[in-house]
Amino acid sequence: MPPLNWWLLAIPITAVAFVLRIGVHAGREPGGVDSWYYLAFADAIRRRPSLDVRLPQYLLQDERQSYPPLFPSMLALLPAPLLRRCFWLVSPVLDCLHLLLLYFVAYRLTASIAVAGLAACCYAFTPQTVSDTRSLASRPFGALLTSLALVVLLKATVSGGSVVLLGAAVVAGAAVFLASAALAAAYGFVCAVLTFWFGDPRYLGVALGGVLAAFVLSGGHYARVVRNYAHAVQYWRRNRGRFGGHPVFDSPIYGDPDRPAPAASGFLGGTGFLGATALQQTLRLLGENPFLLALPLVHRELAPWSARLQVWAIALSVFSVVATLLPPLRAFGPGRSYMKAAIFPTAYTLASAIGSLRGLRTPVGGATLACLGFSSGAIWFFWSYVRARATEQTAATPPDLKRAIEALRALPTGGVFVLPYMYADYVCYNAERPVLWGGHSGDLRRFELLAPVIARPLPDLFREYGVRYALVDRNYVDPAQLGLTSAPLTVWGSFELIEVAGS
Repeated sequence: MPPLNWWLLAIPITAVAFVLRIGVHAGREPGGVDSWYYLAFADAIRRRPSLDVRLPQYLLQDERQSYPPLFPSMLALLPAPLLRRCFWLVSPVLDCLHLLLLYFVAYRLTASIAVAGLAACCYAFTPQTVSDTRSLASRPFGALLTSLALVVLLKATVSGGSVVLLGAAVVAGAAVFLASAALAAAYGFVCAVLTFWFGDPRYLGVALGGVLAAFVLSGGHYARVVRNYAHAVQYWRRNRGRFGGHPVFDSPIYGDPDRPAPAASGFLGGTGFLGATALQQTLRLLGENPFLLALPLVHRELAPWSARLQVWAIALSVFSVVATLLPPLRAFGPGRSYMKAAIFPTAYTLASAIGSLRGLRTPVGGATLACLGFSSGAIWFFWSYVRARATEQTAATPPDLKRAIEALRALPTGGVFVLPYMYADYVCYNAERPVLWGGHSGDLRRFELLAPVIARPLPDLFREYGVRYALVDRNYVDPAQLGLTSAPLTVWGSFELIEVAGS
């Protein structure tokens, strides 16, 4: 019989994890990049419950949304006033539930409170789980569903589960496919590797069954989700040479013609994908999950559950690194997107290999402790970096931006152009104005007129899409470089609100 207090250790670890995830907001108003898009998505579902969600306020994307619908549908179940006040808590809470799932699984498999606690600590201090919860996003939700789906699948295969369990695994897999494109790709990849490694076709069969179930359960909407992912891949392939570019400084219209191309070549040269070289991206990958460095020290597991969790961890870790290093695969997203699904099995594998507090003296135990120390430093660096940024705030809402939006709401109607782009969703949601932005859904050929670099004169875009105002952060770019020379209607700190109609 397990001790009655086996779960007590999970309480302080979860509390520490929660504080780590909300600490970046201390003393500031929470914000985020994707938060406002998901709030708008949830509001639309709440007004008209359906998967046929339309957001006409985004001028450079398809009106009908084709993002995976499960996460915003879950948000729509929450009362609107509560969600609006507490949206910034959703991702940390979901991630802490993920931690508790890991603690429960680790204890059930090993009957060791020490192993469960070590696994939970590794998860709590993985920098990526901290950085990815600073905003309202689908990734923590998708990662939780991925781990749950794979645990159910392993229960159905390793433990001689019934047809009912296999059916539950199919439904859980369908939930992953309807929750997050990147996590769905990670889930499918793990199932394929498990089938290949253990010679069991049920893993891949369940994944394929999950795809079919996603089509059926969504009434065919999942076909739009797949097309949306295909559009995104095509967009990044067309713009591979502009990865990491600045929308103004690297623009063929407004930039410096002598400025080096953003993706100038190679493993070491240029700025590469999302503003970094492949080497820098690899270092960032390891910085977001240093525990990957300890994983090779674990000997091959022979116990059925542990062996499969280890293969799961190694497969996604290798895939994340390969997707970071090979330029063609970067079109599918940064490798760290897939690594999020590897944190759960990596934490379990390391804790299981250590086995007890005495196991911390072994090579894998020492390496894990070193990674834990490095992770703590990486979390502190993340907090400091995010809070010190003068513009492009990824976790907080700048007070001056909030004041500018209050001024904008009092002006006559009209579309808005926003720089930097990451504030466009905030302006759209809080000012209730259409924005010259998109990128969330559908064919992205209109969107690439503006991103990754401005490829068409702004006055032409303003006239075509009914844009009347520009809201520009001078810390990001001087409005004069864009030809916006009119006297601003209002200035709040570094934010200038300019009327551009007829410019």
